[in-house]
Amino acid sequence: MADGWDFFVSYTQDDRAWAEWAAWELEEAGYRVLVQAWDMVPGSNWVDGMHEGVRGASRTIAVLSGSYTSSVYGAAEWQVAWRDDPLGKQHKLLVLRVEDCERPGLLGSVVSVDLFGVPEAEARERLHRAVRGAVDGRLKPSRPPGFPGRAVPVERRFPGALPAVWNVPARNPNFTGRAESLVRLREALRAPGTVTVHSIKGMGGVGKSQLAIEFAHRYAGDFDVVWWVPAEQPAAIPGHLAELGARLGVDGPEAALDALRDRRSLLVFDNAEDAAALRDFLPSGAGRVLVTTRRSGFGGLGAVLDVDVLDRAESVALVRRRVPSATDADELAEWLGDLPLAIEQASAYLEATGLTVPEYLVLLREHTAKMIGRGKVADREDTLATLWDLSLAALAEEDPAAVQLLHMLAWMAPEPVPLDLFSGHPDVLPSPLAEVVTDPIAFAETVGALVGQSLVRRGSGEITIAHRLLQQSLRARHVPDPPPVQELLYEALPWPVVRRPEHWPTWRSLLPHVLSVSDDLRLRVDRATEDAPLLLDGVAVYLWDVGRPAQARPILEQAIEIAETIYGVDDLVVARLLHSLGLVLNDLGELEKARSLFERGLAIGEAARGPDHVVVAAYLVSLGQVLRELGQLEEALPLVQRALAIDEAAHGPGHPEVAVDLANMGWVLTDLGRLDEAMAMFTRALAIDEEVFGPEHTESAIDLIGLSGVLRGLGRPGEALPLMQRALIIEEATYGPDHPTVAADLHAVAELLTELGRADEAQPLVDRAEEIRAKDAPT
Repeated sequence: MADGWDFFVSYTQDDRAWAEWAAWELEEAGYRVLVQAWDMVPGSNWVDGMHEGVRGASRTIAVLSGSYTSSVYGAAEWQVAWRDDPLGKQHKLLVLRVEDCERPGLLGSVVSVDLFGVPEAEARERLHRAVRGAVDGRLKPSRPPGFPGRAVPVERRFPGALPAVWNVPARNPNFTGRAESLVRLREALRAPGTVTVHSIKGMGGVGKSQLAIEFAHRYAGDFDVVWWVPAEQPAAIPGHLAELGARLGVDGPEAALDALRDRRSLLVFDNAEDAAALRDFLPSGAGRVLVTTRRSGFGGLGAVLDVDVLDRAESVALVRRRVPSATDADELAEWLGDLPLAIEQASAYLEATGLTVPEYLVLLREHTAKMIGRGKVADREDTLATLWDLSLAALAEEDPAAVQLLHMLAWMAPEPVPLDLFSGHPDVLPSPLAEVVTDPIAFAETVGALVGQSLVRRGSGEITIAHRLLQQSLRARHVPDPPPVQELLYEALPWPVVRRPEHWPTWRSLLPHVLSVSDDLRLRVDRATEDAPLLLDGVAVYLWDVGRPAQARPILEQAIEIAETIYGVDDLVVARLLHSLGLVLNDLGELEKARSLFERGLAIGEAARGPDHVVVAAYLVSLGQVLRELGQLEEALPLVQRALAIDEAAHGPGHPEVAVDLANMGWVLTDLGRLDEAMAMFTRALAIDEEVFGPEHTESAIDLIGLSGVLRGLGRPGEALPLMQRALIIEEATYGPDHPTVAADLHAVAELLTELGRADEAQPLVDRAEEIRAKDAPT
């Protein structure tokens, strides 16, 4: 290697195009430039060559980018030049910034030249202003630089310019975010080796094509040929490749693919439907292929990048390009679920109509199916409505059961739904879905059809609809006849609910979906089925039982309205709902309202079933409870006595309903001061509940609390304390540490400890109880 270089170009492989462009320009001007891409010929010692270049060149040019700042070798090279000229008087270190990046450490003291973001002529002028001096002679190619092994010369190109062979759609000026995805794609498509295929998969409207367009524009300098192929119809692909061939000077699609062997090429197959159909159209050599698709099954071609909605900060930034208010932008992004195409359509519609965001959201909520078809986005014909219509049409041909399953999901919450909800209850499903769910293989394939269209996401044993706008759009197709979701949930949920913690996990898992039904019925009561009031009663009682009476109240009020419409005001279903609402109001301290509801329910029950029916017994017990709370003990006692007589006659003396009556009688007798009688009631109730439910059940805990209260009233706090502590352990294990019932138990234990002279132990329990009561109701 000769000495006397004017410039040594220090760069990373990510910036090779810039390094070669700068070197070419300088050599055309008469300078001698040492650049690895040209001067490290086969047989060279790379380390020795770079050392000689750094030491032997008059100046070092650092091609500065984000990649360069993290390069160990790059730092070693520019620091040699800086050490030789720390004050910069000899201009031994020149910094060419080729992207917007920081100049860390000592590089920050060197004035840099920015070559990015300007036309080629301006960049060339900036470069030549920054260099001077000339030497001659070295091993330089006779033609402009190109990709190694390229057989066909390509016109020398400024790194920021587009390739001569290019047909990519125009860049979206509103493109926002996706930085991590772009980096991942570039890293994957720059990997060495033979043809590399990378697919971008996601639901319609998520921005797959826009991501591919942005990638092609942003990294156009990496390629000599970039060709966009609409791939939805495989039969049309050869025609698009023939057009590429014409641009390359060859005839036919096969010749076009063969010509790419000697070029740095990127083929983009947009909106591909069939992975197998693409195999015949993949170039040989080291070509790069990018595929966008809604479908699954492309993993056999190469890596797959799953693209989801934007994160909230990105979607708000996209909205704020047209909506100045940050609050409005956040609300719009929230309602549109951060879906890029939905945001673009909404923004275009707002601009075209002059609507405010609140006005637009009113229209979107009330007319979702129509509004997702509104809003013209520049340079694209389709909307969310047309994209989803195409997916549904294809799905209807492939798997009608999948369409039925998707419509079922649309009437649930946009949260995971257990797959066994469907497979466990085929009798309430429509055909052919009812038959499909009984066959594990067929059901897996039906779910796979939805996953394949990116309409749902599948987890372990569960499935989630892809987007809530899709959900709302599908709902609009079923007015006023939705699929049997209410019936399915009612069939799947375990009954009874009250004080049955063993049933709560199922209720907890399906709670969002029952609440979704409730929300829908609040808007459209006419969609209620006969199961709807009982389903709402169940979820409200569950919420009440886990300490959320305020949330239960409006659901029960809604259920009563529906039941009165469906069944009539004097039906037993209405009475059941009145009873549940009475329990809730009792907990909320609205005792007189609760009493009125219990009395009305009792009247309905007696009229429908007679005075001695077990339904009547339940109303008698609850009415007795609220009368006790109101201090009307003499009125309460005969009611619970009557309930006990009814249940013993109907069920026998050892039934759990009898235990409920005994415990309630025990409370009334305790308040009346008849403690010995109360103890007998609680003792008998505890024996029944421990026999039926076990000693660790909440029913047993209630009896223990009653016994503890009696013993305390008898002046025996030492005997009362272990019973109350045992009840606390049971209820904390059942309800969790932050339930209001646990707070009440903590107070009761603290009072007993205080009576026993152990106030120091009592105070922490009181403090914890107050903390629980200060918190919001548990979820």
